[in-house]
Amino acid sequence: MLKPQTSSNPTIAGIKFPRVWLNVRTVAGLPLRTAVVYALLFAVAFCFYSVFWVKAPLMAPDSGSYLRAAQDLSDFHIDQLQERAPGYPLLLLLTASSQSPNRTLFFVSLTLHFASIWLLASVLYRVGLREIMLALFGFILLLPPYVEPAAYVLTENLTEAMLVLGFVSFVFWILHNRATWILISGLAIGYAALTRPTYQLLAFAMAGYIVIGNCLFHSRLLMWKHVTKATLILVCGSILLVGEYSYTNYRSFGYFGVTPVLGLTLSQKTFRVLERLPDEYAVVRETMIRGRNSQVVTAPDHTGYDYMPVTAPELTKITGLQEAQLSDYMLRINLLLIQKAPLVYLQEVVWAFGSYWFPSSGLANMNSRSVQLLWAIIQLLLIGGFFFNVLLLIGAASYIKMCMRISPLGSQQPAREIRAIQLQAFMYGSAGAIVFYSAVITCLIQVGIPRYRVPTDALIVFMFFLGTHLWRRLVQLYRITLCENNST
Repeated sequence: MLKPQTSSNPTIAGIKFPRVWLNVRTVAGLPLRTAVVYALLFAVAFCFYSVFWVKAPLMAPDSGSYLRAAQDLSDFHIDQLQERAPGYPLLLLLTASSQSPNRTLFFVSLTLHFASIWLLASVLYRVGLREIMLALFGFILLLPPYVEPAAYVLTENLTEAMLVLGFVSFVFWILHNRATWILISGLAIGYAALTRPTYQLLAFAMAGYIVIGNCLFHSRLLMWKHVTKATLILVCGSILLVGEYSYTNYRSFGYFGVTPVLGLTLSQKTFRVLERLPDEYAVVRETMIRGRNSQVVTAPDHTGYDYMPVTAPELTKITGLQEAQLSDYMLRINLLLIQKAPLVYLQEVVWAFGSYWFPSSGLANMNSRSVQLLWAIIQLLLIGGFFFNVLLLIGAASYIKMCMRISPLGSQQPAREIRAIQLQAFMYGSAGAIVFYSAVITCLIQVGIPRYRVPTDALIVFMFFLGTHLWRRLVQLYRITLCENNST
């Protein structure tokens, strides 16, 4: 903290600042010096990416469907059942990008990423991380692989912002026990579900985590009446958004849901066993096999898993079913195939879970194999450190808990330190619930391409920093326990 000077307008590095500026301890949850560092980092990053990514935002294979959804929503009325949920198309409308993506969309996406970094850093500051570690945290998340989602007309960037807002609001509820924060968390998670339907059940998963996490602490970290109230608000806040949109689809098109693609998407898990369909599906079976084999030959990855987009129009002609009905029909077929070949399905899930954690950079590679290798090493080290961190914390916490049961702490150990560790562990677990929920749901339903992990990358890096800090505090607690036991 800078000390006030005697003059009416103190001077630092030749620049005069009003005295009131120097008396501010924190700026939006960050200490003054860290806030200044972050502001400078964001300014440099904004200029750098604006200059070097002059063509951003870039179109991807899925971008066209989001533009069509945005054009349908331009009059704020849905004229036909949309494949894409409305969360991201609304952002396209607000940035005047529904017809053609413009630079405003890119700048807004950059700002959302910067805001996510700031929010997560404010939590790290609250748990006691030093300023140098906060600066390192911000610098890592400003590297090209982590900023890259802002350069595409895809949902990853907006989903990241909503997940971070939902998580940080959840943490603020833990710290302050105000219903407003948990309501914001529920609404943010609900909007994340309207941006990427994978997160439709996330509010229920978080509510379950609150209950289970509170049971793990014998001291009852949270009062049960507060837990009950929070879980209801969290779930209802999410249902309010998701349910309202689902009901709108049902009222207008007879389909209750966010997006009618579950059955089609699940085909990515059964493409190896299409031959096992019974003869009653002979025509459909031959059409699907033909489409899969064609994709094996023509698709760049030569896997054939993504055959349904090119096969669906032919299936529509054969069955006479429209998109929503065809998706339900394909859901029944895929569940039948999973029932006939459960081990093949599990094999696909395991393969997806492995590939899910691989590096995801594309534009950030700048068409250089050396740069690609650099980003891959950084991302793999962070992912590896994340998993090592999780295992280390579980082992350390279990060991210390066992030691404390055998020989409880004496009166010299302040209860405040133990409660602080419990609160940090609860925060760490809540971030982990979001990260692993995303991984499990994605790998159970879809192919596990690394792009689907990107919305949780900021939380993964956050968990790495928080977990390292938490592990150090656990080691200190163990040393205190050991010293007390030796003294007695």
